[in-house]
Amino acid sequence: MKRWTVQCTYAAYSANTVVVEADTLDQACERAIAKANDDPCWKSLDDCGPTFVDAIAEGDAADPWTDFRSSLPVPGRYCERGTPPLVTVTVSGGVVQHVTIDGGMVRVQVRDYDTDGVAPNDPDLETDETGARYALADWSNDLPPDGPAEAAPENPREFTQAPE
Repeated sequence: MKRWTVQCTYAAYSANTVVVEADTLDQACERAIAKANDDPCWKSLDDCGPTFVDAIAEGDAADPWTDFRSSLPVPGRYCERGTPPLVTVTVSGGVVQHVTIDGGMVRVQVRDYDTDGVAPNDPDLETDETGARYALADWSNDLPPDGPAEAAPENPREFTQAPE
């Protein structure tokens, strides 16, 4: 049987509630983080997250850290965030037919560069960093609603057509 050196960790949570003024949600978040970080009034929430593996190396005297990362890859199910989500995109006839998201909330954007027959200056097309034009379909399941809360879909992790 092999011996391993494994660094295990758990997150101990603290909170600091601050009030900021801002014009946008992003600006409020940025200002709140800066203000909270400069404020000594943090309070322990007396809640610890589950134990996870930070780093691992083979051997009983091995250093599990190499250049600020684990010496051996830590399997996803033992990491702090757990197994990453899996996104499956089903394409048929050049069109996304179905997107299934298993294991968590993710952002999914499908860029369709096959825009034959569409006017190059069509306002529904996006432009990427190289100047190429594409149609964008967002199949994400982690976006907050644009307006007031609505009833949740029956299965929020599976979509059969692109959200409008």
